[in-house]
Amino acid sequence: MPNITEADLKKQIKSRDFSPVYLIYGAEQMYVRSYTEKLVKSIAGKAPSDFNFHRFSGEVNLTELAAATYVTPFMSEYNLVLVSDAFFDMMTKTELDTFLEICTKPVEGTILVISMPSNTPKDKTLSAIVKAAGKKGAVCEFKKPNAITLEKFIAKWANANGKLISRAAANKLVSLCGDDLTRLKNEVDKICSYSSGEEVSLEDISKLATVNLESRIFDLSDAVLAGNGDKAFRVLDLLFYQKEEPIAMLYTLSNAYIDAYRARVASECAVMNSELAKDFGYGKRTFVLDRVKRSTNRVSTEALRKSLDLLMDADLKLKSVRLNERMYLEQLIAQLLLTAREGRR
Repeated sequence: MPNITEADLKKQIKSRDFSPVYLIYGAEQMYVRSYTEKLVKSIAGKAPSDFNFHRFSGEVNLTELAAATYVTPFMSEYNLVLVSDAFFDMMTKTELDTFLEICTKPVEGTILVISMPSNTPKDKTLSAIVKAAGKKGAVCEFKKPNAITLEKFIAKWANANGKLISRAAANKLVSLCGDDLTRLKNEVDKICSYSSGEEVSLEDISKLATVNLESRIFDLSDAVLAGNGDKAFRVLDLLFYQKEEPIAMLYTLSNAYIDAYRARVASECAVMNSELAKDFGYGKRTFVLDRVKRSTNRVSTEALRKSLDLLMDADLKLKSVRLNERMYLEQLIAQLLLTAREGRR
């Protein structure tokens, strides 16, 4: 059973007619997280026993993972092995091949669930995992909903709070907060609780909506590249005040620098931004290439390379070492500011 839909997955969870292997992933992380939890609860119960439930994440010990799949269920129908947000891109080819072999050779009585609620591997690695999981199991991808679906969700959440919301207001909310369902629901609940009228107005949204992470990170990267330390740390303070996840902040900041580096190299090779956008699938995000090109005008290519090295090192440390995340990100911003200053051209 290869690709399945949300309706198929919901049906399997309800009927408890499970596949031996599941891969749940996609851009809509709220659904990935939600359906993973529902699937785990349906397989292992609300309070799963350590004998029958084995969780792996981050740097997975493949020997332990393989051993876990051979555990015989104890006073339970199934032995559940959950691999959530594993660092697949850090695996060697041999390690990845071993993992893929585990996926394609399910053990009777064991259900292997691979979930990617926040850490999705690169395309080539992801394709290999999708292919392997689909051979013996089920693959469910949750893509970003379109504009009409987002409007329906927002209207539904507003109604649940006893409020009405127009299509224009819903579109305004999406433009400010992005299309992440978790964030949108939180924003709708918050705005409805503070809104005094029967209908959520455009003014309510302008006053109360929290600007999305990507927009804030644009402000942060612009400030760093411009050498404006005061503004950079103010934006960082605001992101922590909004309780943004440090790893998500670092991921989005890294993407902003990758965009900047792509735009710089393309410019040096006389490649137009429109062609660059097509090659890397920017779609409606083509405007970011023009923006980062302007913001990096005074920063050397070498400084951008050094910044990417700093960001890559920070990503590895945040995901593998226990540390004070706020202090570490503050130190990272200071290093990026110094690199940009030294790389002025």
